[in-house]
Amino acid sequence: MSTAPQSAPQAAMTLDDIRQLATRELPPLSSQVAPAGAAALGSLAPLRQWLADVQGKAQPALVHPRIALFLSRYGVEGETQGDLHLLSAALAKPAHPLSALARDMNADFQVYELDIDNPSGNPATGNALSEQEALQALAYGMMAVQAGIDCLALALPNPAVPHIAAALHVAMAQKQDALSALLAVGSFDIAAALGAAIAARLAKAPVILDDSAEIIGEMMQSFGADSAAHIRRARGIIADDMRPQPALRAALALSLLRALAKAA
Repeated sequence: MSTAPQSAPQAAMTLDDIRQLATRELPPLSSQVAPAGAAALGSLAPLRQWLADVQGKAQPALVHPRIALFLSRYGVEGETQGDLHLLSAALAKPAHPLSALARDMNADFQVYELDIDNPSGNPATGNALSEQEALQALAYGMMAVQAGIDCLALALPNPAVPHIAAALHVAMAQKQDALSALLAVGSFDIAAALGAAIAARLAKAPVILDDSAEIIGEMMQSFGADSAAHIRRARGIIADDMRPQPALRAALALSLLRALAKAA
């Protein structure tokens, strides 16, 4: 495992460019003919078909999957967040269960810190993010989908992320588009994960959302019905009665997808 630098790169795009890309310019999924052996997968056959369609390959493969955790500090819910430095250090240890699981699956495990000493703004006193901050975080997340990444699991380990996700849900329910809601009540980590989800579609890489990152699916869906077609919730793949630590369900989902790719 490695931890990415804390500073985000300068973004060349505008928010309108991102909005145009996410609503009108994402490539469609490529429908693949299922092999004869796929029927033996039973109820799991549609999941394999989705994997093939997203990758655009009749025989999908998970050769270089990545588990990506985005971590930032929020301008609200201070006590709920705990010590993010300790959290990051714990995730960085080779003995951490997620690191061990990633090694066992031959998956890449990355924690991307977005300057955890500097929180996003407090929505009670103004926007949570400026347009420039949002663009930088979006671009930073896009960089997580490097050439060769063929599946991406996303998680947001800040313990207070449900509060930010709930605020985003309310904002979008009030007819704000995802990017406007992101500026108003979002956070650096959610912006980066959204950027990664957009980049994954361009790279034909399926995306698995850990429970902690499910707001990303809702945000992508807000761009258009097809914009989230490359995304699945991990809880839809692994039974919902599990109570794992952040990212564990998504990591286990990758393991199942790898097996399905080899099954037919």
